[in-house]
Amino acid sequence: MKNLVIIFAFLIVLRPAFPFLEYALDYEYISTVLCENKDKPQLNCNGKCYLMQALADASEKESTQKKKSTMSSIELLPFIIEVNELSIPIGFAEETQVTFSFYPNLSARETATGLFRPPIV
Repeated sequence: MKNLVIIFAFLIVLRPAFPFLEYALDYEYISTVLCENKDKPQLNCNGKCYLMQALADASEKESTQKKKSTMSSIELLPFIIEVNELSIPIGFAEETQVTFSFYPNLSARETATGLFRPPIV
């Protein structure tokens, strides 16, 4: 399961590079058959026109997917509380106060003198 998640994440990261990979693997076929400028050899296109078109299509798909993900519909449901269901406490509980006191022998002066001593020569 962990390997599948890693492979899936790897494919998502490399998704923009798929047109380049396709161009590299099918270079001969693209440059001889799919190239729009094969009748103009002086341009030295060699299928780069096909690559640019594939990159444009991929970026367009990605932008439409981003638009779809950002344009999510939010549905607000009505929230109604009837007065009969609402319970309001009438009486308040009496709070007991707990007194808190510090230990009487502690003071700031005693703790500071124990920590900060002059150096012994």
